[in-house]
Amino acid sequence: MLITKRDIKIFELLYLFQCLQVNQIARLFRMNIKVCQRRLRKLYASGYIQKRLVPSTMPGASPLLYYLGQQGASLLGVPISTPRYTRQLNHQQKNTDIMTDIFLKFQKAADIEFRLLPEHIIRTANQHNGVIPDGSFNLQRDNKSVLYLLENCSGTEIVRSPTYNEDIESKIIRYVEIFENNNGIQFYSNYFESSFKRFRLLYLTNNEKRLESISKIVAEHDKHGFILLTTLLKLKKHGVDKDIWFVPATGELNQKIV
Repeated sequence: MLITKRDIKIFELLYLFQCLQVNQIARLFRMNIKVCQRRLRKLYASGYIQKRLVPSTMPGASPLLYYLGQQGASLLGVPISTPRYTRQLNHQQKNTDIMTDIFLKFQKAADIEFRLLPEHIIRTANQHNGVIPDGSFNLQRDNKSVLYLLENCSGTEIVRSPTYNEDIESKIIRYVEIFENNNGIQFYSNYFESSFKRFRLLYLTNNEKRLESISKIVAEHDKHGFILLTTLLKLKKHGVDKDIWFVPATGELNQKIV
């Protein structure tokens, strides 16, 4: 079959994200969902991509996960990475939705160069220095390059516990240590081909109450103002580049990241 430039871009994004659902692919390429489904069926039939059903307890048909097939991987010269059904897969898909929103937002910006790094690549590289963000991206404009790490708090993690060392407070403390010691970001410098001295941590919460709780912890430990918070609802409604961010270290509201 004839492979188009858009097909190749689909292969590249499948490799980058590891796997995508049809609605995510349609959004990334601004395709009609039916048109997208027809093209994916043809690419699947020709061996360029593979698909798996996502286990679901919800009524209706289970969604499909698409990932690179042998033909697509050979065309790109990359290995096949098959998604595994683990507890991380559902969270990974939610993170992909967020990264897709960010990708589409900065794709329109003519004066900003944008690159993203999904969580599964950070995890696989094993260069995370004890803390694995839910994603990362880099913005470059006017010879300035900024590294952003992303945390998506779904509401299931313990915020603070005196006996549990995997709570959100422990994670915040590790991020502060990395920021102050400039330790653990060389991997990101290598990946994005840019020299980073510092970074910004964008923390998303599932509701305002949780944002308030995490903000108090951040204010205790972050003396530099590198951690910014907002809710997932505000991000979805307004966009990552809008004045939706709160800086607990300074008390500043309605801040922008660029």
